[in-house]
Amino acid sequence: ASSTRFAVGSDVRAHARRGRALRGVVVAALAAAALVALPQVARAQIDGARAPAGGSGGQHEIYGEFKVDESKAKEKVPGSFVLVLMTDAGKVVERQSAMHNARFRFFGLRNGNYEIVVESAGMPVGRLSVQLISSRKVELKQDITLEWDAASAAKAASKAGTVSAADYYERPAANRDLFEKASGAIKKKKYEDAAALLQQIVSADEKDHIAWTYLASAHNALGKAADSERCYVRALALRPDLLAAAVNLGRLYVIGKNFNKAVEVLKPAVEKHPQSSDAHFLLGEAELQTGQYDDAATELREALRLDPKGKAEAHLRLAMLLNAAGKKDKAAAELEQFIAKQPEHPNREKFEEYIRQNKKH
Repeated sequence: ASSTRFAVGSDVRAHARRGRALRGVVVAALAAAALVALPQVARAQIDGARAPAGGSGGQHEIYGEFKVDESKAKEKVPGSFVLVLMTDAGKVVERQSAMHNARFRFFGLRNGNYEIVVESAGMPVGRLSVQLISSRKVELKQDITLEWDAASAAKAASKAGTVSAADYYERPAANRDLFEKASGAIKKKKYEDAAALLQQIVSADEKDHIAWTYLASAHNALGKAADSERCYVRALALRPDLLAAAVNLGRLYVIGKNFNKAVEVLKPAVEKHPQSSDAHFLLGEAELQTGQYDDAATELREALRLDPKGKAEAHLRLAMLLNAAGKKDKAAAELEQFIAKQPEHPNREKFEEYIRQNKKH
């Protein structure tokens, strides 16, 4: 049995004129690679082994007590939450409503790695990882306690699997109904409908930072980059510790090649949320493009430490930096690690050729 408590609230110097061969290969590969999406659900298998897929249809169970500690709360705490059981590949297995001090149970589960995501008002406010690997039936007791403390939100949000007050907004009943409809429209990819509903919400309550963030995402999905930027900026002005807004705005700037602005947004994000692999990865990308090579290497390595498989693309950026610095053997080692994590990459043969030519034996 276990219990999880969530508290709320350079060794690389690149020389740009060197190493053109690998740079061409890596840049070509990266040009076609999608930027990291948020939220990032899949977790790394550090040992490189393929884990069982998980899901329903098995014999295992996860159960426990769900509690909310309001002793340090400085704002109204939501009355109910939703527990979402997911496989580490992002597939939803089951959703359960959870009241304060209530019991929960997920049963009939197969071997695999899982995440229990705690949601409030449609937003994830915490998550924890659970592994079920056994030939015999496992009944795993996993208690969850949320310590709701708005004052320590920024500090707590820097920890993995935390609950942050920035991810929650108490809205009146009319706006709650509109928000639920907008969330449903986004899930159905009806972004025009979602944007119209969210615009109603922020027109009625301009302080709803979550609605501004959702509206920004809807505009982005519609290809309205300027409107998306405006809404993300507004959300961050209301809640500077809102990670989703910072990361998505940083991504928007990276895609638009406005790398200096990306650095301005993402540096505070990694300071407030040092456990966000997305923020570290995007900051590393922006710093790479602005010539801050040592800083870029530091951020990319931190992204890999936090999410070794999900941020595998960082190996390509590091290989490019190391190659440019003349450290071709180390660049080859980075490419080897990338291939181990992404064996189906279309440029695998080119990477393997570079490894053969430059790896130290």
